[in-house]
Amino acid sequence: MKISGMNRTRTASGSKALLLRSLACLSLGILFYSCSSLKQSTQAEMVQVGDIHTFDGIYKNASEGNAGIELRSLWNQLALHDDLDTVDFERATIKLRTVGKKEIKATRIQDGVEMESLFLHGKLKDNYFVSKPKRSVVPIPFIYGQVKNDQFQLWLDKAGRLHVDRLQNRWGWVFIFLAGTDNTTSYVYARLRD
Repeated sequence: MKISGMNRTRTASGSKALLLRSLACLSLGILFYSCSSLKQSTQAEMVQVGDIHTFDGIYKNASEGNAGIELRSLWNQLALHDDLDTVDFERATIKLRTVGKKEIKATRIQDGVEMESLFLHGKLKDNYFVSKPKRSVVPIPFIYGQVKNDQFQLWLDKAGRLHVDRLQNRWGWVFIFLAGTDNTTSYVYARLRD
């Protein structure tokens, strides 16, 4: 079947290909539009970090000034979790050790026993260790879609405390209705020892 008009001839398969290309471009545009990022602003009390090894140390799992709030545990922030910390988070400590130029190993310690570990992938940028973003996309063109972006960055103050800035970006659509939220939170964790 051919569709003619205005000196153009387009087949049905050509129209489908054009529609698919348009949908792909629209989806990519939405993906890039929805990506938020953390800013690396200079802090007055920030330590100048020339090497990723500067972050090595053992830190309290509970954030300062927020005792009793499981969601704010250092482990949850590093693992990019949104649920409650299931162990005795106030007694736990987190050991950070550099593994390479772009990787830090975080180990949760409970009563002197190493419970579990995870690797933090990222890079050093303007005195911050900036993690690689954790993104997920659920696209159903013109019906439903969702984009999630989770990321954190670490920096140290002159008192040796670890600061974690956490970005949580959610964005989506149902038919033509768009909605989204950006949430950036900051927490401070005491360094117990190197």
